[in-house]
Amino acid sequence: MRGFLTYASYRLIGAFAGHLPPWAGYRIAFPAALLLYLFSPRLRRILTSNFSHVLGPEADEAQVRALVRQASVNICKSHYDLFRVSRLSVDEIHELTRVEGLDNLEHAMARGKGVILVTAHMGNIDVLGQLPMGYGLTLTAPVQHIQPERLFQYTLRLRTSHGMRLYPADGPLMELFRALKRGEIIGLPADRGIADSSREVPFFGSPAQLPDGPVRVAMRTGAALVPVFGLRLPDDSFLVQVEPALELPHTGDVEADVAAGMKMVVEALERHISQHPEQWLVAAPVWSMN
Repeated sequence: MRGFLTYASYRLIGAFAGHLPPWAGYRIAFPAALLLYLFSPRLRRILTSNFSHVLGPEADEAQVRALVRQASVNICKSHYDLFRVSRLSVDEIHELTRVEGLDNLEHAMARGKGVILVTAHMGNIDVLGQLPMGYGLTLTAPVQHIQPERLFQYTLRLRTSHGMRLYPADGPLMELFRALKRGEIIGLPADRGIADSSREVPFFGSPAQLPDGPVRVAMRTGAALVPVFGLRLPDDSFLVQVEPALELPHTGDVEADVAAGMKMVVEALERHISQHPEQWLVAAPVWSMN
């Protein structure tokens, strides 16, 4: 019953919010965020824990609480974007977005072995993931297999409405390797641990389980590993920052090379998240909450 109510709520809100003009949709996000903050204690605890690590021990409770509230607003704005993304054309999405460092992606594509975009849950991946189609490119990525299944299929239809290819992260992911073999782009988040492909690394000064899959896949396939980060701007347009491909070591010691590559990825994550922590929207504990 709970799963059905969750699904029904999403469909109802999506049917209403998806038709709202941006000025109304983004305005509603503020009272919706207040309700989310007040009536989602688990999410509030998770965000508080995550942001406490990002801000460090010198941050006081008021700073962390303010950051959690700002993030709650961005979560609600991101849901509004999800509900309307299928109604936006790729051209309209491009008009909403400015890309910096596009030449870095072009250089990585020129290698001919595919590109892995390694990123964090910032800006809004549901919108920004549609951008490659405007350049004649295809993006393939894993996606969390949420429950109930009807809700997963509903959000999947919205996210893939412009041609992005998404596959459940808990299923076979051979399509990712096939995409790289075709010289295409895949997207892999690096800011949240995955049970079967994670390692403990220092992250904002504390040990955290983060996925090493992006580095391992790049080393295995020869694909370029390119850090890419999205940012929501004050007017609710977006900025995408594409960094140069990481130069991964190849010493013959696989585990040492993976560790070195992970260090590069973590440095990129820390740099971008620390600049705009309120836009880091991971709704799962990154560090132990004990």
